[in-house]
Amino acid sequence: MDLAENCLQGQTLEFELNGYDTRSELLQALQDGRIDLIFHANQNPYFAETNGFALSDTLLTLNMAAITAKDSFDENKENIVAVEKDNFALKAYLSYNYPQWKVVEYETSDAAVKAMQKGETDCIVSNSGTVSDYLKNNKLHSVFLTKEADVSFAVQQGEPVLLSILNKTLTSMPTTQFSGAVVSYNASSRKVTAKDFIQDNLLAVSLIVGISIFVVLCIILDSLKKSKRAEEKSKKSAEQALKLNQELEEKQQELQNALVEAQSANKAKTSFLNNMSHDIRTPINGIIGMLTILEKSGNDAERAKDCMNKIYESSKLLLSLINDVLDMAKLESDTVVFGDESINLDQVCQEITESLSFQAEEKGLHVIGEHDDYSGIYVWSNAVHLKKILMNLFTNSMKYNKVNGFIYMSMRTIERSEDHMTCEFKIKDNGIGMSEEFIKNELFTPFVQADNSPRSDYNGTGLGMPIVKQLVEKMGGTITVESKLGEGSCFTVILPFKIDTNVRPEEKEDFDADISDIRVLLVEDNELNVEIAEFMLTENGAKVETVNNGLEAVQHFEASEPGTYDVILMDIMMPVMDGLTAARTIRDLERQDAKTIPIIAMTANAFREDAERCMEAGMNAHLAKPLDDEKIKQTIREELRKQNACHE
Repeated sequence: MDLAENCLQGQTLEFELNGYDTRSELLQALQDGRIDLIFHANQNPYFAETNGFALSDTLLTLNMAAITAKDSFDENKENIVAVEKDNFALKAYLSYNYPQWKVVEYETSDAAVKAMQKGETDCIVSNSGTVSDYLKNNKLHSVFLTKEADVSFAVQQGEPVLLSILNKTLTSMPTTQFSGAVVSYNASSRKVTAKDFIQDNLLAVSLIVGISIFVVLCIILDSLKKSKRAEEKSKKSAEQALKLNQELEEKQQELQNALVEAQSANKAKTSFLNNMSHDIRTPINGIIGMLTILEKSGNDAERAKDCMNKIYESSKLLLSLINDVLDMAKLESDTVVFGDESINLDQVCQEITESLSFQAEEKGLHVIGEHDDYSGIYVWSNAVHLKKILMNLFTNSMKYNKVNGFIYMSMRTIERSEDHMTCEFKIKDNGIGMSEEFIKNELFTPFVQADNSPRSDYNGTGLGMPIVKQLVEKMGGTITVESKLGEGSCFTVILPFKIDTNVRPEEKEDFDADISDIRVLLVEDNELNVEIAEFMLTENGAKVETVNNGLEAVQHFEASEPGTYDVILMDIMMPVMDGLTAARTIRDLERQDAKTIPIIAMTANAFREDAERCMEAGMNAHLAKPLDDEKIKQTIREELRKQNACHE
């Protein structure tokens, strides 16, 4: 509030803070007009509309965690969650992000915790700042949820002026100061009472008290014994005191080490946030800047075309950054799914070469490639992960090369039996190279780059090599590096494969990806995404009908005549009913076309496990956002071709 009062130029806002004992009283005060706004309320438009208030733009985002007494917890299942009856903010978060969960209300938060501990419910949900309070009970576990809580102001409906002022305040508020205040508040140490210290260090306190009492008793006995015996007792007490002193010094050292670790972790977090802030803002700044130039370029077609190309390149950089950060997070949390599929190594290498050679040649680099003949050999592996490894290495060779430099790629078999083989992938360049110290200490450390000069442009996240190393190791392989400053680098990856001895290579048919007059039911809740998807589809001749959530999709399909729609494009995360539930519901309808109509997921959930969940829900294919015009056409036409083949 202090930051918000003076953030509007020439204007001063005044906030009077009123406190309420319960959230119900808080909500009632807003509805009665006794207060103008609430902080905070979770983003849930349906809940807000039901209770008669409107939400501002997002002020901050909280990480949320499930606290459970169970050995395992999966947020994608239909869990039972215990919630304090009066906590409307948490109930709003759950209904919006986890509509499949069953919410059980309790009069107090303590009652909700006890119900979870007894196994009456699967979990309680808390923000990350209070997780450590629950984990003092070693029978409880925390699982951080993938869906964060967006926090906003809430005002009465029919107050557009106040809502506009708040949104302008959020836009004008100094982001760095506000972020620093939030981080400082969340990271501040809770006041430790004597009771907390004794509970957390019960063994050490008991030991100190016990030995202290023992020393006092020894002193009393010494005064009652003879001189010689007193001397022996005194000597023994001195030894015990010395031992106690040593133990206390060891405890002190342990605390000092813990403090150093905490400071190091905080420094790493700060470095992470600084790099993230720079690398996200760089392409965003490029996009906003080019849009400004585009707006003022008038009828200059050449200038407009140049701006559009730069916006497209900046968008690709931003998407690459997000993908790298998500990949790294999933690898470090060990949640990457390493499902195998039968792939042809020859085809994988060809796709990578075709994808990257043109880019290298545009930069004036010479690409030399050679590999053994794998045209008839199929192995069990993961094509996406293998491509990510090789493409990251190749991209690094392009990025840190010299003018007229070369990149050498090779793949060869170094060991083979009847059903197993080991392959060596080598990527070599004559670029700027790396120092031995950098390779040893920093190459595989996230957010570190060999060229550590001030970041004047976007050079990547520094996550490429850590991702490569973790993927290689999880696939059972090894990676080695040879490099000299000014002379270039050579990366060698060795991976084992199990040969698919029963493979029958598929013959792919060429077909026309024409979707003219195809009737599409588009299910999407985001207005901007609707506009983009409708444009792509209608530009290619498709006929589109749009609904805003999964429930509307089910109702429209059920009310339509058989054959009204040729295909359904379904978003996954939507209010009222999500896309997975909608797909299952449509498949369960008692009509023939409900079983056969292609349902294609169109979602920002882009990981392999997300695609598998879509298939399990009865969908036919998975399109990851941002949408690609050609990919949409090819996927729709391919699924319709498969459907026609089944009917024949």
